[in-house]
Amino acid sequence: MSIMSKVLLVLYRLVVPGGLLLGIAVFLVRAGALAHVDSPGFQLFPLAVFLTGLILSGVFRCSRLFFALLTLALAQTSLAWIVPSISTESANSLVNGIGLLLPLNLVALAFLRERGIVSPAGRRRLAVVSAEVIAVAVLCLPQLQPVNALLKLSFAPDLFSQWSHLSQPELVVFAAAIAVMSASLIRRYRSVESSLLWALVACFMALRLGGASALAGLFFAIGGVTLIVALLETSYKMAYHDELTQLPSRRALNEALLKLGETFSIAMIDVDHFKKFNDMYGHEAGDQALRLVASRLARVAGGGRAYRYGGEEFAVLFPGKLPEEVFVYLDRMRKLIEQSTFVVRGKDRRKNRAGKARTGPVKKETNVTVSVGLASTNGERIAPAQVLRVADHALYRAKAKGRNCTVTAKRGSKAAASVQSGMSIVSAS
Repeated sequence: MSIMSKVLLVLYRLVVPGGLLLGIAVFLVRAGALAHVDSPGFQLFPLAVFLTGLILSGVFRCSRLFFALLTLALAQTSLAWIVPSISTESANSLVNGIGLLLPLNLVALAFLRERGIVSPAGRRRLAVVSAEVIAVAVLCLPQLQPVNALLKLSFAPDLFSQWSHLSQPELVVFAAAIAVMSASLIRRYRSVESSLLWALVACFMALRLGGASALAGLFFAIGGVTLIVALLETSYKMAYHDELTQLPSRRALNEALLKLGETFSIAMIDVDHFKKFNDMYGHEAGDQALRLVASRLARVAGGGRAYRYGGEEFAVLFPGKLPEEVFVYLDRMRKLIEQSTFVVRGKDRRKNRAGKARTGPVKKETNVTVSVGLASTNGERIAPAQVLRVADHALYRAKAKGRNCTVTAKRGSKAAASVQSGMSIVSAS
């Protein structure tokens, strides 16, 4: 991939979908398409978005998005429903407190792990949010106006901040949070972190509009919609992608099998002696081996697409391909895996001066091999599930031949014959 392609890919991941949703909202506002934004029904739109998001994130157990949506909901409802009924000084204090705490919460959630909503970690996060609500409420007391003045302290010419309608401390916190989250996303894209970034940008635009207007509520709602989109994207990945290897999962394989035409090939791949490898080096090294194999399978040529079948087994689909067209690619991939080495930690047993055994970690360079079984329709109308079973039996034949080889199975003239009727080896390496 060229440098330009990488740059475009990074920009695409940064902008879609959060930046796109926010851009559409800005365009509609500028075009005057939201003339009835002050209507009572439209004012309830943010609440509907946040309620929907909280329910979905609770059902799918996405704690970070749940607390992000809760934070946005508390901020928007406070600004829309409380600000109009309190004094100007208290309203300014409320806006300043939200403007400082909101970006801090979102950037913190971007770097926290999923720890559950009703778990001890989830209860601690809820306690922090509750403490922040109390702190902002106390900040609105008339007796604390000197503290509020410090929160609005200007340390640079007004020219740098007057365009934003935010205090300079708020503007610095927002700018720092956006910069940190953007840098993290450039290094590694993740949908949840991307949604938190664009939710933060949407909140900035809402506060720039004063925070209490119906139009500001629209931008808060856009931030909530961005989080909901990330929730759906994350749920899709959980259902159709394997977390360990980053390959499509068996569920994705089953759906792909339903879309195949009359001609296709299926390869089944199994890591040789994987149980022994786990027993010798541990499950962490076993996971490392599976990720290595998956990374090689993900780049298999010939139009194939790899899937995590389960355990140490993988499958590769070749739509519209016959065995003789894809055998060379599979066997080349098998040899590449055999030649790929990686470092694992084993145990080194030595004796100290007292003669007692001393155990310590030692690094060792090792590799794994795979066995491959390949089957296809061979121009016959055979169900994909049947071809998959034939490929699996070809895999057993590869293991029986001594492993670390590729075996192609060819069905007999009767397509409906049982798998147990046997197969002939067309080619093997």
